[in-house]
Amino acid sequence: MLRVILILSTVVVATQDQPLRRVVALLDYVSADYARAVGQHGEVLSDTEHQEQIGFVQDAARELRADVDGQAEDIARKLDALARDVAAKAPPSYVGSEARALREQIVQRFHVVLFPVRAPDLARGAQVYAQACAACHGADGHPNQAIGLETRPPDLASAEEVKEFSPQRVFSAVTYGVPRTQMPAFDVGLDDAARWDVAFYVLTFAHPSASAHGLELARAALVSTRYRDLAALSDAELRARLAAAGLAPAAQEEALSALRAGPFGEPSQAIEAQGLAQARHDVQRAAALARAGDRDAARRTLITAYLDHFEPHEAVLRGRDASLVNEIESAFLSLRSSIDAGRDPDPAAVRLDALLEKADVRGPGGALVAFVAALAIALREGVEAALLVAAMLALLRKAGRARDANAVHVGWLSALGAGGVTWWASGVLLSRLSGAHRELIEGVLQLVLAALILYASHWLFAAMSSRRLFSTFFQRSTAGASAAVVLGITFIAVYREMLEVVMFFRSLVLESPGAGGAVAGGALAGLIALILLVLLFQGLQKKLKPRPLLLSCGAILSGLAILMVGNGVRSLQLQGALPLTVWGAFQLPALGLYATREGVLAQSFVILTLAASALWSSMHHGGPAPKDRAHATI
Repeated sequence: MLRVILILSTVVVATQDQPLRRVVALLDYVSADYARAVGQHGEVLSDTEHQEQIGFVQDAARELRADVDGQAEDIARKLDALARDVAAKAPPSYVGSEARALREQIVQRFHVVLFPVRAPDLARGAQVYAQACAACHGADGHPNQAIGLETRPPDLASAEEVKEFSPQRVFSAVTYGVPRTQMPAFDVGLDDAARWDVAFYVLTFAHPSASAHGLELARAALVSTRYRDLAALSDAELRARLAAAGLAPAAQEEALSALRAGPFGEPSQAIEAQGLAQARHDVQRAAALARAGDRDAARRTLITAYLDHFEPHEAVLRGRDASLVNEIESAFLSLRSSIDAGRDPDPAAVRLDALLEKADVRGPGGALVAFVAALAIALREGVEAALLVAAMLALLRKAGRARDANAVHVGWLSALGAGGVTWWASGVLLSRLSGAHRELIEGVLQLVLAALILYASHWLFAAMSSRRLFSTFFQRSTAGASAAVVLGITFIAVYREMLEVVMFFRSLVLESPGAGGAVAGGALAGLIALILLVLLFQGLQKKLKPRPLLLSCGAILSGLAILMVGNGVRSLQLQGALPLTVWGAFQLPALGLYATREGVLAQSFVILTLAASALWSSMHHGGPAPKDRAHATI
């Protein structure tokens, strides 16, 4: 019996489009949150919330008409009436009751497959199964042949027979039963939560050997442990994902058993770890769809961005900065208005993206890492630039051309200005990328940043580059080159450092969304430290020995390179741009360490490169300085 209804429910689910589920979600939201917008006596508690509620009901009616092709015009007209009631500030008790009633009509008529609203309770599922299911399906999942059913129930303890089952399909079977069989519907006898509990429980019969190690294997393979994701996935689909990650059959079974047995992850756990990145992605996608002329798709994407990826953060954000939340909600409405009116969505989308970035919050330690990395970058690159300028001034003095010092100063000041323009241009370029391209660029830039750090940390190459530069400069200055040549050489030398700074900081900002203040604070602290160092050594009239300082900053940046390459590989794997091969069940996100072949090999290469660089530098450091080198006093 259960097999028959599962087959039938496959057809139902196959015709179940995402917008129809979104209609139900919109009505759930209205029934729960309308009271935050309008009081019992019709007073508006929040104009922004009130406008949102009107829009949500209107969207529900529009999407219902589009999704079922006129088959629910009676319900759509009721939604139109409800939208008018919401606009007229009807009492919350009435609006909530109507929204729930219309939601139930849609669910019943179209057999909408929903998701559990809380993590399934397998212990309760076992109790429900024993009371309502075991008589036919057997206490251990093997069907009870003694009662002589016309249609044999599937063997729930057989991995082969249940491989195409998902909790959603079992939930549909339990909810609606199957006509013309002895399988009853439990839509009245059991509430939604109990039906989800038993739907998840029955899929544990075929996978009895759950372990914590199996759960770690699943996470390493990037298979979600969240119950809302698992609800839609069959055993066959999960096995395919685990196999694609390189797990052996025995490891696949261990991971699958753990996924079916729990513990199940909450949506909020993923939301907290992800921050508002997905909301920002959907906002960019909505703007792109609007530019392409698909306003309906843009509107739906924007609704998803708000309901699924911003609203879960709202309570926490409102407690921290209520005014910022109000700004974000107004920005959502502004973008929605631009889409509806057919106006250019980019100004509103850019403003909303900036507000979401400001509100973005990630795991502990992210801001501290960003601050320290920014400080080290600013200090190290600043010291190198200062040394270049000081060395050039010293070379001019040695050549008897102190009068050309102004050309050096104009050169490095021009390079600073050009660096600022480069920073602005890179920001404009990134802001115009679509969400998908932006995420790909972020992953690539993490790897580019790691490569830059490796280059910057190779002291021998840096010293050789500086010596060649000084040699060229000295030869030209003693050969009577014009002040313009002096200015040009200074500009090129310092702008090279500024280009590195732009790349470093742009990658760091992308790596640390929401930590822009920490990055700016670290850069400012590094700049202040640089100025103090220059003043200190000028006051003491001593020659600056930068190597210990550069080595200290380099050690910090080397650790950052290992972190960045791990996160960069992981980011590209999450987007499907790189293959994924699991090597174990361990992970240390704070170090960018994940148990995949690609990530571990990439980080091992970085570590070996750093070690070789340090060994080479130590073997060649300390040789005699060139006789013609001028001393650079800062």
